[in-house]
Amino acid sequence: MYFEEQHIPELFFMKHRHDSEEDFVDYEKEILNKSLTPFLFNNDRMNYFLTSLQRPVSILFDNFNIIKNFRNFMVDKYYYKQKS
Repeated sequence: MYFEEQHIPELFFMKHRHDSEEDFVDYEKEILNKSLTPFLFNNDRMNYFLTSLQRPVSILFDNFNIIKNFRNFMVDKYYYKQKS
């Protein structure tokens, strides 16, 4: 998430258009959908609340990626597509 936001979207697309996207999970859009029970999403208010919580939860994960990439000087500190 931070990784895409630090560049202009057009330049980011041109730079990363040939990257493989099969080895990582886009947790910004799917973290709560995949980890919580579907029963919670039946109610409209709860669905709205949980979908609005997706971004803060993904920011928590991105902050963990910054810590994980702190000592790895070969990649950007916001890079999240590595295997581990």
